[in-house]
This record gives sequence, structure tokens and C-alpha cells, in this order.
Amino acid sequence: MVLLQEGTVVGNIWVAVDGNKEKFWQDGGGASAVIIGTLLAILSAVANGSFSVFSKTNSVQRANVDPLVFNFWACLGVVISSLLVLVKEKFVFEIFGLLSGLFLVLSLVNAFRVVRLIGVSVGFAIWAGVAVVVSFLAGELVEPQGVSNRLLATIAIAIIIVGIVALAWSGHLGRLNSGQEERLESLLQSEQGQSEPMKNFMSGIFIAIITGIFGGLILIPETLAHEGAKGIAFLPSFGIGVAIFTPIITAIPFVTGPQWPNFAVQATILPGIASGVVWNIGNMLSLLAINYLGYSIAYPIFQCGIFIAGIWGMLLFNEIIGNAVFAYWGSGIVILAGIIVLSIAR
Repeated sequence: MVLLQEGTVVGNIWVAVDGNKEKFWQDGGGASAVIIGTLLAILSAVANGSFSVFSKTNSVQRANVDPLVFNFWACLGVVISSLLVLVKEKFVFEIFGLLSGLFLVLSLVNAFRVVRLIGVSVGFAIWAGVAVVVSFLAGELVEPQGVSNRLLATIAIAIIIVGIVALAWSGHLGRLNSGQEERLESLLQSEQGQSEPMKNFMSGIFIAIITGIFGGLILIPETLAHEGAKGIAFLPSFGIGVAIFTPIITAIPFVTGPQWPNFAVQATILPGIASGVVWNIGNMLSLLAINYLGYSIAYPIFQCGIFIAGIWGMLLFNEIIGNAVFAYWGSGIVILAGIIVLSIAR
């Protein structure tokens, strides 16, 4: 484990006490592990809640690029940052890394579509909540030990679902308040009972759920990898998977189309790569934080990216205003509470 490697603060204390757990805590090693792990988890939350913001920069908005194009550049950022790990890590190929790469590409491309349709704050919160539930259920299938309290886990999942529904409602209310949608009266006058803005919003909710499903599966293959390819060592194989599937996923919708999309290289390449690098930094930090704190403590902390995304959405893009702000934060707290309960249930 990373925290016990000689040369780190915690590792040096572990070596000094000859691996005696009781003395390790008495000498401050345990406290150091908690502090370092918590800091890593918080930084991971900041990165996880920030990566999608780059798709709403002025240059990208003016270029009006297809989300598939932005996803292409973002995935390039993930590939570059994953392979940079080889500077310190020995390359160990893991076939499951390719599967993780596929899940990431499918998740990110939908994430950027969600941001365009319903914004950073609501979109991230919905897909994060769904990802937690999916990763938990998938983890139960691949981890034979199972949960320690199934009743508590069921309650936690129910809490998260309630929070997701409440967030969707707060997002709709926020769009009405901020003028991003027509008033409810005009919505009811459309031909099918829904205006185009409302259809886009509902599509955004659905795509956010799809994003969360694939997002919740990204790290599941890592649990199936052999010991020498887990953790940070998993990233190069993961990056290769992203490199293989990104051009395929990007090309599929345009193979039979009239023309290829505008890649808007000058306007999009830097924000796109930065988005991918920031996402992967959060991914790396979360892997390290789990080593220091354990899954049950680290995972709820870096899911606080919900609140980071909410701050970006409100401060930079005016996505949610008025009474919807209270509904948004209340819903976010409900989701976070469900995540904490779910972690305890393990």
C-alpha cells in the first residue's frame, strides 16, 4: 500500500516502529495517514467537480462544437496523463484496463452532452448519485464478501434516489427562475404538452443517468485486475483502453453522415485536454486516498464534488437562482448522506 512505502512520512513511521500497529498510531503514523488521505480525497473532489467546467468556456461555446468532439480532446488528456505514470511506475499490461477505458469514453461523451443540456451543477449531481449506486451494486457482484448490512444499504440507495429526484426538480425550477426555460404556462401550450426546452431538459436527465451508469462501472474492472496492476499501476492500461475506443466512439455517428464534424482545434484542444487531465487527476487522487483512508471514508469525501460542481454552476454560469438554490443544496446534502450511509453499510 502507498501509505506504507518507505520514503513517505507515514511509511517512515511504519518502518521506525517495525510494523507495530499500536506503536504506529501512538507515534503519529495513523494520524498522518488520516490527514494525508483526507487531503487527497478533498483535492479529488475538487477535480471531479471541476473537469466538466472546461466544456463551457467561452471559446468552446463560440465554436459550438459537438460534445463528441470535446470528448475526443478530453480523452486525449486522459491518455496523456495516464501514460505519464510510466515515469515512475513499471508498465504492467492489464486487459481489464481496456474495459475501464471503454466505460470512461462512454461516460465522458455523455457527460459533456449533459452539461450542454442541463448544466454543470444539476448534471454532475445526478450522474454522481447514479454512479454511486451502480458502483455499489456492481461491486457486490465482483466482491464475494458482500455488504455487512443489506438493510442499511437498501435504505441508503433509497435516500440517494430521493436526492436525485429532488435535484432534477431543483434543476428545472432553477432553469425557470434563470430564464433558461419558458414559463410553465407556455410549456402547456405546446403540441405535445412539452416545449423544446422541456424536452431538452428531460433528455438531459436521461443522459445524466446513462452517464452515471457508465461512470459507476469505470473502476470496477480495476478490482478484477491482478495485484501487480492495481491502483496507480492500472492507469497505463486504462489509458491504452481510452486511446483505442475514443476514435471509434467519435467516428461511429459520423460514418454514415453527410460530413465529419468540425474539430475546432484552435478553440477546443486546450480546454478539452485540460478537462481530461483534471478528471484523471481526480481519479488518481481518489485511488491514493482509498489507500490511506479506505473506501468507506474516502469515497464519500471525493463525492463532495457535487458541491464543487454546484458552486461552479452558480457562480460562473448562473444556472440556478432564487428558491432553487436551497432546493439544490438540500438535495445535494440528501445524496451525500445516502453515500455516507452506503459506505457504512459495507
